[in-house]
Amino acid sequence: MSKVFLKVRVIYDAAKHNKIIKQSIKKYGYLPEHNFFHYIHSESSDSKNIFFDYGKNRGVLAQYHQKTNAWSIFPCGILARKPEITSLLLHAAIFILGKRKAKKLTVEVEEKTRKELLKKLKKQNELRACSCNYVLYWPVYNMKLWDPKLKGSKMKKLRNIRNRLYKKNRIRVKNSKDVPKEKLNDVLSAWLKSRNIPERVDKSYYINVINDRFNGFDIAKTAYINGKPSTITAGWKIPNSNSYYSAIGIADRSCHGLGEMANIDDLNRLKRKGFDYADFGGSGSALLRFKKKFNPERIYKTYIFSIVRR
Repeated sequence: MSKVFLKVRVIYDAAKHNKIIKQSIKKYGYLPEHNFFHYIHSESSDSKNIFFDYGKNRGVLAQYHQKTNAWSIFPCGILARKPEITSLLLHAAIFILGKRKAKKLTVEVEEKTRKELLKKLKKQNELRACSCNYVLYWPVYNMKLWDPKLKGSKMKKLRNIRNRLYKKNRIRVKNSKDVPKEKLNDVLSAWLKSRNIPERVDKSYYINVINDRFNGFDIAKTAYINGKPSTITAGWKIPNSNSYYSAIGIADRSCHGLGEMANIDDLNRLKRKGFDYADFGGSGSALLRFKKKFNPERIYKTYIFSIVRR
């Protein structure tokens, strides 16, 4: 592997060294998944969090998957000045695939970073990028344009769904932190069984979040439908912005329109709280069709692919 001149400290106990990681996120975080507790909740028996500390609050959020001897960079998990992001990503890749002899490194990056990385990889002989495995679409909603009354022809279907649901049911929204864990796990189980969208779900992540009582989340709400907890929506303020990331959106499908109602309630709340934008998270084209119902101002993409040794 090529000689590299950046010094890195590899931290194998992310929870213990939380101050270093939190400081890095506080200074350089700017994307939805730049959240310390989100990183911690994503750890499982098969994926260990490992943080690359490059000094001056710069870092890389990584994970090691022991069963497959594969590594991954946490989604867009490079924390640095924007001109340094691609260089740090390449350095981490050389370290992981060279010194750690990983089978492969999976990354998820924005379009601009992907283009810059591909250019850098072409100029050296050690690593190569594989074809893109998956593209995620991230809808962003302008809160100034969001109308809680859902006026106009574009919002007619949503308006009808909301009105029908409230007319036929008793609906009460509570803080998810106040809902018993077993009830929230019931909502999660019902949602997982009802899903017909072919997208991978990390069940352990949701269980970790519920068991930790939504630690690290700024908002977590559950709608009770006729006395039964039926939804979970939760998220946080994106660092160094006035935007919000809706990280969790779950509905048990016990009645038609629950998902729409939960998202409408969330968007109304975010508007009242004065957020500028709401990011509803990355997904494939099937789930994107549902998210488009709420009329996003723009949609951006992230790319998931692997880097391997030549």
